[in-house]
Order: sequence, then structure tokens, then C-alpha cells
Amino acid sequence: MNNEISNNINNIKLITLIGMMGSGKTTCGSFLAKKLEISFIDIDSIIELEENLKISKIFNKFGEKYFRSIEEKVIFLKVNEHLEQNIKAVISLGGGGFESKKTREFLLNNSKVIWLNTDIKVLNTRVGKASNRPMIQGNIENNIEILLNKRIKNYQKAHLKINTDNLSINDLCDKIIEDIS
Repeated sequence: MNNEISNNINNIKLITLIGMMGSGKTTCGSFLAKKLEISFIDIDSIIELEENLKISKIFNKFGEKYFRSIEEKVIFLKVNEHLEQNIKAVISLGGGGFESKKTREFLLNNSKVIWLNTDIKVLNTRVGKASNRPMIQGNIENNIEILLNKRIKNYQKAHLKINTDNLSINDLCDKIIEDIS
């Protein structure tokens, strides 16, 4: 990472990526963290490791309410850990992780929240026939649209909105760096 980038984003400790499934949060988050030479936190992966179950299995076995409670605990734990230890990081949140008012306010107060806004047609193509996505079982296109319509009011509360359409991961990361600098 060059010194100019480093100096411009020096005041930002945590960057949280939010958006729908298929918007590129995990891929972009990992790439962005490498580019900025900071930690990467994938909340869904941490939950799967701690629960020793895939997200879809957690939903099937225990339900969404249980998953959301675990998700909230993991978000608070990881963010607080990084803040206390003064470790910079990029956080990739699950698509519904920004729905909780408590979590949303916590992240907005403790990180730079960036909404990766992706056209619904692009989401449908990327997600496709994802049988492992518990929130979109059945008519995938219809369910993605319903979820997006439900979540958009909270996504719009992000500090920054970036349209991901027609951007490569590298260009998306460059745009994020440019916009937060």
C-alpha cells in the first residue's frame, strides 16, 4: 500500500461492507484488506467455524432468530476486539447482518459502513440456483427482490454507497479507497 493511501485512511480503524448476498462483500473485503494490508473479518465464516455448521444448516436446525443472535454476538465481539487492540480491519457482514438496530447503530458508530449496491439482475445471476442460501429458497429471483425491498431502508443508512455494477473487484476496491480517502 502506498503512503498516500495509508495517510488518507489512517483515521479509519474499521471498514464494514454491507449489501445483499451476491454483492461481493466477501470477495471484495478479502481483496481490499490485502490491498490495505489490514485484517479481514468474514462474519459468516466465523459463525460457521464457531458453530461447526454451515449457515444453511444453522437456519434449518435452529432458525433465523438463533442465527441472528449468534451473528450479533460475533459482530460485537470482533469489532470490540479490533478496537481495543487498535487493529484495523475490513469486515464482511452477512446480507441480513445490518437489519438489527442495535448492530446497525454499533457499526455506524464504530466503523465506516459501505453499502455495496448491486443491481437485482446482477444479484440474480451471481446467486443463481443457490440451494445453500436459506433466505431465498423457492423462487430465487422473487425472494431476492423481496429481501432487497425489505433491507434497502437500512442499507441506505450506510456512510457510503458504491454501485458495484460493471466494476471488477480491483476497480471496486480502488473506488472504495478513493471514496474513503
